[in-house]
Amino acid sequence: MNNILNKIRYDDYEIYRILHGAISGRPWLNETYLFFAKYGIVFFFLSFIYLILQKRINAFICAFMAMGIAAIVDFVIVIFWKRPRPFISHSSEILTPITQGLRVYSVSFPSVHTYIAFAIATSVFLYGHKKLGTALFVLATCVAIGRVGAGLHYPSDVIAGAFLGIASGIMAYLITHAKESKWE
Repeated sequence: MNNILNKIRYDDYEIYRILHGAISGRPWLNETYLFFAKYGIVFFFLSFIYLILQKRINAFICAFMAMGIAAIVDFVIVIFWKRPRPFISHSSEILTPITQGLRVYSVSFPSVHTYIAFAIATSVFLYGHKKLGTALFVLATCVAIGRVGAGLHYPSDVIAGAFLGIASGIMAYLITHAKESKWE
């Protein structure tokens, strides 16, 4: 069992090194990673404005509920496991502008930006907004890759964040959909 966990840790770090190391000599890629890592989540909150303007309040409520469910699960995970971020664990190898000013006690697992992005994308998609939901899934993937490429998370952090976001989005949809007949 220990060998399997060590292999997973090794592969996780190697994939991380490949994505983060790809910025060497490619300033445009570094800027792309940094853009999605820092500002990608803004697009998801802008989708809330769209939902409100289109009077899609149930999708809006579902997305907020999905974020809340994911936050509760994340809180429980963080109580028991505080994984340091890659730029802390491997500080001699990683230095990007985004890491400056981050608190040292921030944890890496799971990726909060990723689970928020996938929770919103899942909620919007399940509520029948297929085009917007699909676009948000693409953006969520860009956020996840950007977080790894910028040196903020390991690949397993964003994979766990994606699963947590999708699961909480499905759960929130089931709850919201079951209760919406009572709201009308």
